[in-house]
Amino acid sequence: MIKKMVAIEREGEAVDSVELSWFDMQKPNLTAVSQKGVNFIVKAKFTHLHEGDILVGEDGYSVSVKRGKDTLYNFYFCDALTFAKTAYEIGNRHQPIEIEPLAIRVLNDISLEDIIKSCQSDASVEVEKIEDYFKPNGKAHHSH
Repeated sequence: MIKKMVAIEREGEAVDSVELSWFDMQKPNLTAVSQKGVNFIVKAKFTHLHEGDILVGEDGYSVSVKRGKDTLYNFYFCDALTFAKTAYEIGNRHQPIEIEPLAIRVLNDISLEDIIKSCQSDASVEVEKIEDYFKPNGKAHHSH
């Protein structure tokens, strides 16, 4: 049976937990399976979930949200122009991004596939695929 989570609390104790990627924390009507194997769907109003949120079901069952890892790509650039052009192209696709000096980190997303391939074929760009925690810059990506 699938539990329906109808509220989100910021404090309290939970009887179960779920590990969610950054991407999953952004989804409305999220369906997931808890650490104890309980299937649930979130039907509470929210813009996105945060680590430490407590999901509360219609029956009072509670699940704590824990941060999980995402599949990411790191790009390391040798020059500022290639870095800026790549960041611009990613922004045009409305994708969240982490920016550091001459480095970019993005989620593995099909909409970025051509950018990833282009960077992989460019000798001046080092590309690395990893599993890690995603922490995008700014507040540009939010619920409308």
